[in-house]
Parts: sequence; structure tokens; C-alpha cells
Amino acid sequence: MSEADDFGLFSVMGSVARQEALERSRVLRARKGQALLSKGDHSTDIFFVLEGRLQVLLYSVSGREISLRDLAENDMFGEMAAIDGESRSASIIALSDARLLVMSRADFRTAIESSPEAALWLMRHLTARIRTLTERVFELSALNVQSRLHCELLRLAARSPTGLEIRPAPTHAELANRIGTHREAVTREMRSLTAQNIIRTGRRRLEFVDLARLQTSVGRLTQPGGEPDRSA
Repeated sequence: MSEADDFGLFSVMGSVARQEALERSRVLRARKGQALLSKGDHSTDIFFVLEGRLQVLLYSVSGREISLRDLAENDMFGEMAAIDGESRSASIIALSDARLLVMSRADFRTAIESSPEAALWLMRHLTARIRTLTERVFELSALNVQSRLHCELLRLAARSPTGLEIRPAPTHAELANRIGTHREAVTREMRSLTAQNIIRTGRRRLEFVDLARLQTSVGRLTQPGGEPDRSA
């Protein structure tokens, strides 16, 4: 599968090991809305996203949906269970039709244990995840809804190929799930940002008109000496 040769973990594997791993892997197609993993599952496969968009979710006892992050092409998930053998820590739902490459835990561990380059790649991948989670813990603890939304919008911009447009953009309800608030609060702030000519929105489209202003606002709050605001 040549399309995976320069893809994440496969890009740092030796050619022979990569070919063997790809031959033993399988392609999985998922439909929009399909659950690929559920929290508490005891499966240990690792998934690499070739096409499509997915979402990492947790559900409260009351059924409230909490979005942890989105997944897109070149992302990987399922590695935690493959590393420690514990149950799945979250649920994965397809936001669109998707195509994934599935690798077994045994092949994943062989790749990591036999290649220093692969082990270093995994360390960097997990470190990036920790940094992102650290940022989100800080935001939920120290920032108000307005500032949390601004931070989330900057993350969206960073993942965009151009950095200036998101298509398809998440709904206001999806944004609310990500930052721990309700849809109405997100709608109010998005309208305010539009009125200030910082963003422009359309049908499942989000354009950053003045990204620098958003970056400046967030930078003041997240740098040492910034004023935390815990009000909702």
C-alpha cells in the first residue's frame, strides 16, 4: 500500500519491515456515524486514518457527550491499549465516511521494539498528545468560555492546510462539547467574532479573516503573567 509509505509510523520504518507490516495490515471502511471503538472495549488494534474525519468522545453518566479531539488523515488512534494492554479509554465515532489501515498489536510492538527510529517517533507522538492535553486542562481550569473558544479556534486553524479556512467546520454544538459549555454560549461568541470581522462563517465553513488578532488575544491569556478568568 504505497500511500502509507510516508505516513506516520510507516515513514520511519525500514523498507522490509514496512512492507511486512503493510502486508499483514488490513483496510477498514467506516460509514458516517459508525462507532469504531467504544470506551471499555478490550480490543488492541491500532488504526491509521487514510481518509475521512473521526471524533474521540467520552460520555458522562447522564449521557452528555464530551469531545476530546478530532482525527483526520494521517492521524493514529488505539495506540494506548496496544502499549499497556488495558481497555479502550474513549470512544471513536466517524464524522464522515472514512478509510483506515488497521495494524495488530503484535505488529505494532514489533515495529517499535525493533527500530529506534520508530520508538522515537512514538515518543514524539505521545509527547505532542500530552502537551495538547496539558493546554486543555489549563484552559478548562483557568479561562472563561470566550477564551476557551478562541483557543479551540486557533487549534482548528493550526490543523488546516491553509491556516485560514476550515471546511467542513464543526457545528456550534460540537465546539461546545470540546470546550465544556453549551451551544448558545458558542453561538453568541461566534456572532461577536463575526461582527468584529475576525472570522466569517458560511454553510459548514469557517474563514479566519484576522487570525493575528485572535492569536494576540489568546497569547495574553496563556503566557506567564496573563490574567486567568474562571467565570463561565
